[in-house]
Amino acid sequence: MMSPKKKILVIDDDEAVFGFLHIKIGYLYELVTTTEPELALDLAVSEAPDLVLCDIDMPGKSGGDLAVEFLECEALRHIPFAYLTSFVSPQEVRDLRGNVGGRRGLAKTTQAPEMIQIIEQLLH
Repeated sequence: MMSPKKKILVIDDDEAVFGFLHIKIGYLYELVTTTEPELALDLAVSEAPDLVLCDIDMPGKSGGDLAVEFLECEALRHIPFAYLTSFVSPQEVRDLRGNVGGRRGLAKTTQAPEMIQIIEQLLH
């Protein structure tokens, strides 16, 4: 019997991001998505994801705000949380040793094999 797919919560104000993530990694992971950052904590509590990928720049509530809220929430602080951003290129992320804004990060333009490798590191 195959083990169930790991679940990733993706928080981004651009729905197009969900489409390309489904193409890049959707065959390996169950993607739960929201364009409404103010609903992200409740969604994370109800869905119990294995990983959170969060855009940094969103209207209303930033990825930085959400990172703090996830850390402060007893039920969610154990879930790996990483930024998914267009602010940096994949090479810039490598140059920054994987850190963007003080936490793990991925460039939205990261090629699928490298993205999967980073996600697997975050999951373990």
